[in-house]
Amino acid sequence: MRERLQTAIAAARAAGGILNRGHGRGFDVREKTQSRMSVVTEIDLHSHEAIVEVLAAAFPDDAILSEEGTVGDIESGSLWVVDPLDGTASYAHGFPFYCVAIAYCDGGGVALAVVYDPRHDDLFTAVRGEGAFHNGQPMAVSATAGLRGAILATQVQSEDPAVLDNFAWRVRQFVAVARDVRTTGAPALVLAYVARGWLDAFCEEALSPWDTLAGALLITEAGGRVTAFDTAPRPLLASSDILASNAILHDDLAAILARR
Repeated sequence: MRERLQTAIAAARAAGGILNRGHGRGFDVREKTQSRMSVVTEIDLHSHEAIVEVLAAAFPDDAILSEEGTVGDIESGSLWVVDPLDGTASYAHGFPFYCVAIAYCDGGGVALAVVYDPRHDDLFTAVRGEGAFHNGQPMAVSATAGLRGAILATQVQSEDPAVLDNFAWRVRQFVAVARDVRTTGAPALVLAYVARGWLDAFCEEALSPWDTLAGALLITEAGGRVTAFDTAPRPLLASSDILASNAILHDDLAAILARR
């Protein structure tokens, strides 16, 4: 697994270099669907290509599931799940909160994770059963013991009126009980911040595996907890809601979400 981790780090850094060189420059932004909230840039595609090149050169038999395309058979039992640019909307506007996210899955689930913030050169890594690290140093979730002192994060990436209503409801509930609430985009990086202890919890509806798998392993290896809103296990390769926390606050947050 060490070789896979080092390859994933190399792929993330290669993609991060592309992102940094393109940040703040003019480029085309396209909507991927009819939703104005789902956008892609040429930089996403260049980043995707760089990651695929590094991973495929080292492990040609592995499959790759990326937000920007699929390579090989994702049912093969040896799968990389990649977001080449998480936080595209922020990136396109020059807001420096974006990352590269790479997870590797084997028969036992998510085996390693890399989340790289190239703007700040922050590297978050984890291997299953070996703990989580920030720039090579062990990291742990926060010790915040009550919602009154917690900084929570939630966000929305949908124009569906029901989903928007749910988001507004969550914000109201959290503002009423927590110290503060953040909504920043780039869920993979937000999850890394929970793992690092910079945020206490995060939740969002209908997130894709490339948004969550890497960050979820970081959190569990850092001592936190990740589930669906109802505390059930999340599916590996399907979109699902996510509740991620320092574990201490998890049941209290799940109880709030259950009221909706």
